[in-house]
Parts: sequence; structure tokens; C-alpha cells
Amino acid sequence: MRALVFDGYVDEPACFGVPPYVSPYVRYSAGVLAWHGFETDYVTCDYWRANRQESDDLIAASDIVVVVMGLTVPGRYRGGSPLTLRELETIAGAKRKGTLILGGPVRSGYALRGGARAKKIAPDGVDHIALRDLEASLDLFCGSGQWDGEAARSRERLEEIAPLGAPVMARHPSFPDVIAEMELSRGCDRAGAKCSFCTEGAGGAYEERGLTSIVSEVAALDAAGVRAFRLGRCSNILAWGGDAGPSGIRPNGAEMDELYRSIRAAARNLTVLHTDNCNPLTIATFPDESLSCLEAIARHNTEGDGLSLGLESLDPAVISANSLKVTEVEALMAVRLINEAGNVRRAPDSLPKLLPGINFLFGLAGESRLGLDVNSRFLLGLLDSGLAVRRINIRRAMVFPGTALGRASAKNPPRLKERDYRRWKDWVRKEVDPVMLGRVAPDGTTLTGVIAEERVGSVMFGRALGSYPPLVGIVSKGIQVGDKLDVLVTGRGSRSLTAVRRLDPDSCGREELEALPGVGRARADFFISRRPYGRGDSKEHLQQRVKKTLDEMDCPGLAERLLRYFS
Repeated sequence: MRALVFDGYVDEPACFGVPPYVSPYVRYSAGVLAWHGFETDYVTCDYWRANRQESDDLIAASDIVVVVMGLTVPGRYRGGSPLTLRELETIAGAKRKGTLILGGPVRSGYALRGGARAKKIAPDGVDHIALRDLEASLDLFCGSGQWDGEAARSRERLEEIAPLGAPVMARHPSFPDVIAEMELSRGCDRAGAKCSFCTEGAGGAYEERGLTSIVSEVAALDAAGVRAFRLGRCSNILAWGGDAGPSGIRPNGAEMDELYRSIRAAARNLTVLHTDNCNPLTIATFPDESLSCLEAIARHNTEGDGLSLGLESLDPAVISANSLKVTEVEALMAVRLINEAGNVRRAPDSLPKLLPGINFLFGLAGESRLGLDVNSRFLLGLLDSGLAVRRINIRRAMVFPGTALGRASAKNPPRLKERDYRRWKDWVRKEVDPVMLGRVAPDGTTLTGVIAEERVGSVMFGRALGSYPPLVGIVSKGIQVGDKLDVLVTGRGSRSLTAVRRLDPDSCGREELEALPGVGRARADFFISRRPYGRGDSKEHLQQRVKKTLDEMDCPGLAERLLRYFS
């Protein structure tokens, strides 16, 4: 028996599955199919677009085709383009002999952009849609031939099938440069009302995955050659292993430490261990316990990690109308505490271990121009305080059936004008982002394992594997798409860094020299005119020659700032 897992990509509040991330939906489906003896192929929608005949042949030859797709918080993607509804209809109408099953967050509705109202789908040619747990519905179908779109999985069954899906990662077109999005929990841990817009809180009660289940899947992924992991499939990392009470789940630092220690022990070859979501309300409610957990994460993770804080809006009227989580004061507390625990560097030139990311969401009930002023005041406070933020996401809400946003917006519609929204967003990108990027990655910071993705003119753009890694424009010559390299930061824009590889003073190009902070065309020409520097001599001799030339450029402190860029 043959099966095909077709990855159309997913993006939810608490799960990401656009390359280089591979979602649990994909691996769990592959695990179910392996359990039932299927020989399983795997293609991504980008691979399908580029290799239609080969992919269509796999569809035609498969007894079961499982399509995973759905966006509930769509953004802008560099790693791939999610499957569209029209493309799904093309796949469903393709020649095939087997059953086509659809699953993933598309069960909540379909939309490709923020600000849109999602619509329920029932595409022609799709035989079955999983409305709850795809892996459970697929498991039942493979075992009995019966379909139940509302089937629910058990923790015991998940522990059996999850490790069996690990080998599918090796079939990804970008393997081994992929990240396994790991599930810790699902559902919302908030006590009481949930955020109006969120599909995570509408999906059922909060439930955690046990440590044994997590670690067994990590070990299987490690054996399959996976080296990068993100604990991203959870709405709040601080809730995992905590103690439930009337004020919410109290974080447990000892349990968090054990989780990270166990993952480290199971994946001895890992190069990336990052996470994603963190509820700022948990930090505001339990600051001491949260700090203990944050310190445990920063001890065991890899550098460049970030915790996404869903602030959404700090306007009191919007908070009230949409049951949002924290006030301006509480948001500042959360940012400050994460900085206290994680704004440390393994080495002077490395990235910080753990920093907050901030999520703003527009299109909420009761929204007005006042909210922009409150959000701006908060960001200006961060700038004045010297705190660091890894990145700022600005998105528009999507209205899904089953959430409270549609009802709340009908009673209290957003009144923010488009031009005001765009002006505010432009201010954040021009005035706030560059400052924060400078605090995260000042000149001379070393970025390791940057993967070259796309050349634009003379600049190669790339990113390292990780949670929201910074986009890097590399000026150095001779780089090919797919190359993996270490670079040093030379500057920054609103959303990206500029960098060069460590320079050979006898062969580096003028453009590379001009990219160094404080070096323009005239100084670059002057540097080149003093060659050779003695690349074959000792490192000390080389450094002395380079320093002498830099000192002759008549710019105080230039040599001390730039010597690090040469080898």
C-alpha cells in the first residue's frame, strides 16, 4: 500500500509549518501511515509546483493522499508559499485511484490574508475532511475503512505514532536544513475568557503532552538526522508542567529544567533548540515562578531564541472588548523579566540567549486611533529603558467561525483608518526596528550557520535556522544559494542585517570593505592600495599590518572596531 503526505503548510497562533519548519500534522500523519504498513511519500506544495509531473504521478499512484494545510494567522513568508484553495481544487481533481483526506487548521476556514473573513470550505474531489484530530481520523480510517471527522486522539496513541513519523523529515526538499516544530500542549491555558480572535482557545480544553512522549519523538527525530528543534506547538511555554489553580497555571521551574535537560539528552547532535509562544499574563501573574522557568530555558537553549508575546493591543478599550491578556504596565513587566533572564550572550560577539518578540494585531473590536498612541507610548518606553526586543510582528486579524471576534466586531466595529494604520506601521519599521536590531545584533556580532537563500544584485540574502532568525544581506563575493556560512554584522536596516564573511585583507573586494562600518569608497581604495598584508605570515603580523593601515585612515577608534572583521 502506498500513501502520500502533501504538505500545503500551516500557520496558527501556536503552530508553524512553513519551510524550514515541518509541522506535527505532517509527522503524525506519516506516523499513522507507517503504523498501518503504508509506504509513504512526502511532497511540499512548493515541490509540487516545481515538479508537477513527478508529484502528480505520486498522487495518482497513492491509495491515500493526506493534504495538510491552513492559515489562521497568515503573514509574509520567505521559506515557501502556502497552498491556495484553487491549488487544492487542482490536486483534488487530479487523476488518482485513492482517497483524498484534508486536515490541518483549514478545518476552521480558509483565507490567505489578514483582515479577511474566513470561509468554510467543501472543495469538490476531497473525500474526507478532518474536523478535529487529523491523526485520529486517519488512524481510524486506515484500520477500519470508516471515517469519523470528529475523532479524538489519546495521549497513549500519540506516544505510539509520533516517533514513527520522524523519518518523513528526511524527504523534505531542504533536509537537513529543516526545523521540527515540536508539540508540548494544545488549547489555551487561560482561566476564564479567551481572546476574541483566537482559534486555539476555541479548539477544546487545554491539554499537555507528557515528557516521555516528547522525548521519545525527539530521539526518533535525532536518529532521522534532524538537528534543529523548536518547542513551538504550544500556546504558552510557561504553562507546561505547571500547577493549575484559580488564577491560571502556575509555572514550575524544576519541570521546565527537566524538559530541556531531557531534550538535550535525547538529541545529542542538536544545533538549534528554540521555542515560540509565551503568555505575558502568566509572567504578570506569577513573576517569580516565571523567572525560574525563563532562566531554565536560557540555560539550555541555543543562542538567538525568542519568546513571542501576544500583546495584540494595549488600548484598554480594545483589551476589554476582546478579552485580551495584559495592560501596558504588565506588558512592560513581561519584556523586562525576559530580558533579565535571557539577555545574556554566550560570547561577547554572539546573539543573546533569549529575548521577547512582540505581536500586535489589528482589526479587533473597538479599535480606534487611540490604540496607536498607547502602543507607541509602550514602544517608546522600551526604547528609553534600554530593553531589547527580538522582533515586532504587526498583523491583521482574520475572523473565523466559532470565535467571538465576529460577534464583538458587529457590536463594536473597529474604527481605525487605513492611512493611520499604515503610518503607524511605517513608524515602527523606520524608528523602532533598527534600534532594536542594533541592541540584538550590534556591529561585529557573529551569526553562525546562515543559509544563503536568494541573490538580489550584489547582495546574497539568507537566514540561519531558528525561531524568527534575522534576515541577513551578505555582501561577500563567491556565495552560492544553499551555502552555509558564518558572517559578521556590519549594519542594519528596518528589518534586516548587513554582514560580511571574515575578510582576507589581500583578496577581499571593494564592496566588502565599503560594507564595514566607517569605511567608504575612499578608505576602501586606500586599504586596497596597501596590499599585500602578508596572508601567509603569522596572524600577529597580519593584524599589525592591517591595524597600521586602518590607523592611517585618520578615524579615531577605527582599527579597534574593524580588526575583528579580518583574518
